[in-house]
Amino acid sequence: MENSGFNIQDKFVNQVRTNTKSDLIEITEDKLENILLKHLKKISKVDGWFTPVSLFFTILIVLLTSTFNDFLNVEKSVWKAIFIIGLIITLAWSIKAIYQSIRCSKSATINYLIGEIKNHRE
Repeated sequence: MENSGFNIQDKFVNQVRTNTKSDLIEITEDKLENILLKHLKKISKVDGWFTPVSLFFTILIVLLTSTFNDFLNVEKSVWKAIFIIGLIITLAWSIKAIYQSIRCSKSATINYLIGEIKNHRE
């Protein structure tokens, strides 16, 4: 829309910059699928500590606040032992999940994924 030598766009745009150069990455479908599946596993490990830590604290709260009773022909001491064993198992699971989360946190980033797709090793 020009009006007697005056461009209407000049009122709104001070400068136009063009940055259209980009890298072209060629990769086979199966290789891309393998890279993305590995990346998805890493992402799930980064967030994988929520469940075990939640279970650990839930069982801990139960142990600290409950009085166990005989139920289903099982003595109260057995019920308490079951919860203590569950607490120990979820503690070990939590420690493992937190370790994996920390270990995978660097390689679960977009930049790392792009580097893998480009076949760059850091």
